[in-house]
Amino acid sequence: MLRWLICLTGLLVVGLGLVVGWQSHQVTYRSSGRAAIAHYLSDPQTHEGYLQLEGGSTLYLLREQDFTPPIKGTATLKDLMLVAVLYRPDESTAIDVRARLGTHLVGSAYSVVAVTLYDLNGVVTQQFTSGLYRQYPQGFYENEWPLGGGVSLLGMVLVLGGGASLWRWRRERGGGQTTSGHRSRSEEPALAPLGPALRLPARPGPAGSGHSGLRPPSGPSSLGPRP
Repeated sequence: MLRWLICLTGLLVVGLGLVVGWQSHQVTYRSSGRAAIAHYLSDPQTHEGYLQLEGGSTLYLLREQDFTPPIKGTATLKDLMLVAVLYRPDESTAIDVRARLGTHLVGSAYSVVAVTLYDLNGVVTQQFTSGLYRQYPQGFYENEWPLGGGVSLLGMVLVLGGGASLWRWRRERGGGQTTSGHRSRSEEPALAPLGPALRLPARPGPAGSGHSGLRPPSGPSSLGPRP
């Protein structure tokens, strides 16, 4: 049972690796467009910022220290500032944060890779970019096959190991039964050979003789003359 379980587990791990590999995709950034900041909350312990723009319910997550120049919480980004954010539509994090003044942001927040500040005339005044955006400004291909291939390889090792163990077990079991059968047959008593019983032919005597043809012993007759 354990051998079958190892093989089944290996197959499941192989399937998991394929699923992970198929998650590979092209990442294309998406822009929110220019809008005023409705709410911006910052956590000084995790250095994460949570943003919501006016006119929409979409939430955004900023890892403040990952930007250049660094974003210093509400000292950098304030409510009603005109901004545009560039974010990853394929990556989101569940958030549930509440400000002291009662602002509550809860939902899935998209990861921001760049923030652009504008003045009231729509002129760019400053731009903050993340390390990912600086490395891949046009997007990138997120390849999950190295991880998925490693997981599938581990699954194949389990399948082959379990299969080899199962094959040896079945072979040993079959060999034991054959040896037992040979031993049982060899321990049976030998049977006497079957065949007709042979008889030696009797020696033929003189014609008309009523005896077997054996001569009586020679010597004087014990009988005297008849009167």
